[in-house]
Amino acid sequence: MTELQPIALVSGATRGIGRAIAQGLARQGVKVLLGARNPETGREVAAQISTPEAAVEAVELDTTRQETIDRLAELIGTKYGQLDILVNNAGISLDFYPELSVREKLSRTLETNVVGTAALTDAMIPLLEKSSHGRIVNVSSVLASFASREQADWIYKDVAMPTYQASKAAVNSLTLSYAKLLADKNIKVNGICPGLTATDATNHYGDRKPDQAAKIAIQYALLDDDGPTGTFVNEDGALNW
Repeated sequence: MTELQPIALVSGATRGIGRAIAQGLARQGVKVLLGARNPETGREVAAQISTPEAAVEAVELDTTRQETIDRLAELIGTKYGQLDILVNNAGISLDFYPELSVREKLSRTLETNVVGTAALTDAMIPLLEKSSHGRIVNVSSVLASFASREQADWIYKDVAMPTYQASKAAVNSLTLSYAKLLADKNIKVNGICPGLTATDATNHYGDRKPDQAAKIAIQYALLDDDGPTGTFVNEDGALNW
């Protein structure tokens, strides 16, 4: 990364995998801006995960509210002058909320997972362009893979989460598009799957912990200049689109 302390913004970082990503980056000496919809909660988490080498700073960010994105871009530009790493982690899953109509599930999920990701990315591109080692990491899911669905022995072949899967397929499409658009600016854009992890979002199903899930995101946030762009990976390697 840069010779100076790199600066990272992590959206949706007050709990679960986002918090673990923020903490892991701070442990690597990265100055982390911890995106939080609730500033008070953000400050509490930032204080808990700060390290002597890297103080984590809470910033107000709700990717469904453009005004918070715009204010944050202005703050980063004024205070730091650039951004080195953007981790688009904020996301929701509403498939298992039967009280919601399909229209409400889709509109809310796409607004957060897709529109919010694109809006935040676009706002941060001018700041990432000022870094000589810009990195964008989009948190996706293997459930978005079209090719894997065709495999009879796929571990998730019986999973049907149409709203969530559609939103993450769109995130994958954004990943490929931004990787192409930003290739000549040395901004690497990759999609990662953290795996099924025991968090609030999954009702703490399974025994996989957020720290383990965060490792692949941290790895791609800190890619060397000879690292890939436009890829979709998990901790085991490349994933099928």
